[in-house]
Amino acid sequence: MNLNIFILNIFIFLLGAQILRSFLGSHLRITNFIQIYKLRIIRFIFLFAIFVVFLLLFYQSYLQYEAWFSNEFSKHLLGQRVEFDNLNISVNYFIFYAITRFFAPYLISLISALIFLILAGKFNKKHDEKFFEREELWLGALALFLTGWPGAFFYFIGLILVYLIIHIILSLIYSFSPLRVSLYYLWMPTAIFVIIINKWLIELELWKLLKI
Repeated sequence: MNLNIFILNIFIFLLGAQILRSFLGSHLRITNFIQIYKLRIIRFIFLFAIFVVFLLLFYQSYLQYEAWFSNEFSKHLLGQRVEFDNLNISVNYFIFYAITRFFAPYLISLISALIFLILAGKFNKKHDEKFFEREELWLGALALFLTGWPGAFFYFIGLILVYLIIHIILSLIYSFSPLRVSLYYLWMPTAIFVIIINKWLIELELWKLLKI
């Protein structure tokens, strides 16, 4: 399974569920039980996504190992080691390559997602949960994780820019009346957009600077 296809399918599924909820919400009274159930589903998807992504990364690493092993030149690299004199340790070159090439972007984005989940959760709780719905925190964390690194950085910046643009437009329409714009329907579309334009983002100098 292609990793990007898996990620896009998750985002599209959640976006479809959000849109469906908006239609059903106008006709059905959403009970506390349904809210808790929905939150559990999103938590499960978050954990499931972590499991599948790293499973696919291990599979990519295996394919890379097989490719190197079948080539007479690269086969010799499998026995090489990378020395870290400052730490007085050495690591097998292929393991070092696999970690930096495949795993590092998602390890960093996973850490970013967990930091967001903790800090945004504390901020939201401090303000009586008026900024985010409970499942939004998990949607944001999921999007940050699945966009990888440095995709997560561009996702976060893009989300802020889209939010500010919408806020400015609505402020002009409603004559600068105080209003709060919800991010609920922005998490998934912004993430989908970042994944789609990924092949252009990787050409940016900032991307290359942030990339491990």
